[in-house]
Amino acid sequence: MDYDLTRLGTREFEHLTQALAAQILGPAVQTFGDGPDGGREAEFRGEMQYPIPSPGGPWSGHGVLQSKFLQRPKGTNPDTTWFLAVVRAEIRQWANNKSKRVRKGALPDYLLFATNVVLSPDPETGGIDLFKRVTQDLIAELELDIKGCEVWHFDQICRYLDLYPNIRQTYSALITSGDVLFRLQELLEGTASELGELLANHSSKELATDQWVKLGQAGEAENQRLPLAELAIDPTASYTSLDGSHETVSTVRHILLHGDSVLRPSRQAETPPHIALIGGPGQGKSTVSQILCQAYRVALLREATDRLDADTADTVNSFDDEMRRMGLTVPAARRWPIRINLSEYADAVAGGEPVSLLRYFAAQISRRTPDITPNQLRSWLRAWPWLVVLDGLDEVASPQARDVVMERVNDFIIDARSVDADLLLVATSRPQGYREEFSPRRYVHMRLEPLDTTYAVSYAKQLTQLRHRGDPDTADRVLKRLEEAAEDDLTARLMTTPLQVTIMAILLERRQRVPQQRYRLFNDYYQAIYNREASKAGPVAKLIDDYRTTINHLHERVGLFLQVQAERAGDSDAVLSKDELSKITIRYLQDEGYDDVMGGALSGRIVDAAMRRLILLVPRKQECVGFDVRSLQEFMAARAIATADADQTSGLLKIIATSAHWRNTWLLAAGYIFHERPSFRDRLVTLLDEIQSVDKVSLFLKPASSLAVDLLDDDVAAKAPRFLRSFTKHAIELLDEPMGEFEGIHFGNALWDVAELDSPSRAAIEQAISKTLPAGGHGAVNALSFMKMHWDGRLGRLAYAVKRNLDRHGNSSGGIVPFIGCRLLDPQFLIAGLNDKTITLAYKSLVEVLEPYVNMSQVQGGREILGHLFGGVNIGFFVTPAGEQVAIGANHDGRGQRVEEMAAPGVTDALIAAAEDLPVELWMVRYQLRQLFQSSQERRPAGVFLLRSTPEYGELASLLVDDLAN
Repeated sequence: MDYDLTRLGTREFEHLTQALAAQILGPAVQTFGDGPDGGREAEFRGEMQYPIPSPGGPWSGHGVLQSKFLQRPKGTNPDTTWFLAVVRAEIRQWANNKSKRVRKGALPDYLLFATNVVLSPDPETGGIDLFKRVTQDLIAELELDIKGCEVWHFDQICRYLDLYPNIRQTYSALITSGDVLFRLQELLEGTASELGELLANHSSKELATDQWVKLGQAGEAENQRLPLAELAIDPTASYTSLDGSHETVSTVRHILLHGDSVLRPSRQAETPPHIALIGGPGQGKSTVSQILCQAYRVALLREATDRLDADTADTVNSFDDEMRRMGLTVPAARRWPIRINLSEYADAVAGGEPVSLLRYFAAQISRRTPDITPNQLRSWLRAWPWLVVLDGLDEVASPQARDVVMERVNDFIIDARSVDADLLLVATSRPQGYREEFSPRRYVHMRLEPLDTTYAVSYAKQLTQLRHRGDPDTADRVLKRLEEAAEDDLTARLMTTPLQVTIMAILLERRQRVPQQRYRLFNDYYQAIYNREASKAGPVAKLIDDYRTTINHLHERVGLFLQVQAERAGDSDAVLSKDELSKITIRYLQDEGYDDVMGGALSGRIVDAAMRRLILLVPRKQECVGFDVRSLQEFMAARAIATADADQTSGLLKIIATSAHWRNTWLLAAGYIFHERPSFRDRLVTLLDEIQSVDKVSLFLKPASSLAVDLLDDDVAAKAPRFLRSFTKHAIELLDEPMGEFEGIHFGNALWDVAELDSPSRAAIEQAISKTLPAGGHGAVNALSFMKMHWDGRLGRLAYAVKRNLDRHGNSSGGIVPFIGCRLLDPQFLIAGLNDKTITLAYKSLVEVLEPYVNMSQVQGGREILGHLFGGVNIGFFVTPAGEQVAIGANHDGRGQRVEEMAAPGVTDALIAAAEDLPVELWMVRYQLRQLFQSSQERRPAGVFLLRSTPEYGELASLLVDDLAN
């Protein structure tokens, strides 16, 4: 059969021809990786069994393979002309004594060209005969001692692929033309070849299900459905490349291009094959995963539309068109996609059952398709490329459930490696509480960037035009208001996520302007949805209008209890039943003085309304309610906390201050305090002081400083300079500590923005830097490295102070501090040093590095405890020309750290003491210790303590779910 070689692209065509050369010419073939190749993709030496038949006998000597790929073929004649021109140029290069390829290697005895161009076999005038005449004449003209010159053209390569099924199978998703899933029996062998129609059927159903964006997922009460294809955008993300530079790319486009490579372990790629996508609340992580899966479904189905029903075929064509609008092309590799919600998978494994990912996939597929077994999927994994999206690690809040989930994910990767699977994993998480559970050795980490103003307005335009297709005047009015909002600095800072732009667009349908703080944005949105529902006709609208206080209370308590539930293993997808909802409502009405009869009747009406939809409460499972958007659940939980009396609010905020699961709730509660309870502001500042000094761990970690950074980023105190400066003072303390990439970017942006906004805050930042650097030690190294990585080269009011301090301290001669702080963080310096061997790289286990600094007599369990805490973590050292060893990076093998071992006697005191004793060149080890302590704090369940601390919540918890209060 013929194959579509054009979809391979230059890189994979080269790899395919290398594989064919190794198969046909034998083990003497040496292939070359990406980069300058000196005119060769492979070379071979010795006696070959090629070509057969051959008048002169088989080749014997030194030969070179050169691949020539034509990206956009135009036809046999022009393509042949192009190829012959390329061949002439290559042969002339071998005749040029000044060329690098001649200087670096001897002239080959044989040249073998491989091309995807179709060469006509017509005698004398066809491309094959032309190639022979052109090469023979040119070799004679240039007097080159080349014994033979051959070509593998399109038809020849296709016949080789027919002959070698192992190579054909490796590239089948890239080279098969036509309706690929329906032709598997022509391509594959064994069990996998039987799955085509079943998996095509499953992909068709998933394509139809995933084609909508529901505005109910932004809390929109009417839950309007809009086509994903017409609304979707491709957000930008940044990542660190192999040379240490920071790249900014279009997220979906980058991942699709990455997926066009063959990612089998046998290929031994230089970069990790998988991707971890990190983004904050509402930044569109799930939508990106939805677009990725739809793109691959379209790639699988678009050439088989005659086999699909009319609606599915229309969806395929529509998404194909809209991908071009987004600047995307349908992926060349036809990966089979599957997407799962990790919180739902966590519930499946919470009972301790051995539910492997493969078994879970099989169960999910079998819900909509005739039974698929795990063994069938294993065969499919071996035979065909996959995309697996693991969405929402952050929603697996239970430490035990998260550990099990990550163990199962790592097991799946090991299983996939054992069958040499061409697997692309894309995993998503919020940054809060994320501690590189997805190992950097396996995953490239991409950070979703905030939407810039232009992109945000463009998205808003698409949204308003879709929402108001039949009302262009309304669409124009809303868009004009959004454009005006984008011109205000503080309002524009809210237009950084698709969720918040959606909320703003809905708000501006009925008002002239939007608020400038995130809490007020959510609050005003809730009130707008509430007022709209209350203004409608009918008994439900009257109920909503008459009992606002009760319905507000219900939303707040449901938000709080669902947030608590979501922390527990098995309750990641938290909902409340109709009966539980009734208990909350009746309890509140009793406190308001209603008797049992009146309270019961009113509660029944409110709960019945909630079972259909009540403002933000939506039906989820059978006779259950919840929130469609996690951020809205957190907003309501924040209101429940912030509306308690002052002492209770302080206590509750203190309990949840260090929890990653509760971080967004904490910040929204702080926003409520600043805008609804101004008398509580000073107490909030005092609370930060208390959080910072709870115990030794808090003094070491500075959790209030991290909260202060988030408060600055949220613009909570943007209109209250006194408090803005207090938050800045707390945040500055983190300059003394090493930070990871995401934490450093967040910290740097927040402080840079506040320096632009407030001169006294900028002066405080400059003063802190000026004091830290001359003092030396860890603080100086951290401040220098931070400025070099995150602030160097920026423009703004803080820029002069940064440049002055880097010039004064970062470039001084001698000593380890400037070396770490400046030169070693310059990627070009590192690359040059590694290349010329003046810098060497070595790895040691973290346990080995840390052990000399830990007082083992304090630690019950000794070295074994360190192994449990840090097993699999290795520290990378750069060794300088002077023999200095600098710990500059770390990696781990994907095994979860057993943070529960932190509770063993003496561990905390011994590790904190060790951290303080570490020499400055081991600054990265201090960072790893901070990561361990932060992971222990952030993953500790806080909700149960929150419930116990307040009588009302404790009593309600015992009414709802007994074990919530136990």
